[in-house]
Amino acid sequence: MSQENVELAQRSLDAFNRRDKAAWLAMMDPDLEAVPPPDWPESGVIRGSESVWNFYVQNIEAFREGLLENVELIDAENDCVVAHMRGEMHGKMSDAAVPFSYWPVSTFRDRKMVRTEWFADRAEALKTVGPEE
Repeated sequence: MSQENVELAQRSLDAFNRRDKAAWLAMMDPDLEAVPPPDWPESGVIRGSESVWNFYVQNIEAFREGLLENVELIDAENDCVVAHMRGEMHGKMSDAAVPFSYWPVSTFRDRKMVRTEWFADRAEALKTVGPEE
């Protein structure tokens, strides 16, 4: 099951990059929760898969089209996947390059993503899934 979660994490990012809302929502629990990093302006918990989709799209629309990629996916073996998600975004008006590098920790239940908590660094993300081996 854990490899399925890793694959689901990748497929959900692929669907988001295509802006395929129907495919993305099909992989999410309707009660999905997203917890942005504390340094984001809106750092409160977002609840509901539609609300999370809208939040993600609104954030990414501040930039000229850019793709995100998972450069590392870690199976935490407790229904969690830790990803290193990265991309180079460009301001719509200024074209200034803005690096995007975060560590989302996604929790799965019954082949659906139920929660994603975002971290700015790897150590913090890994701390949430348990001690390092």
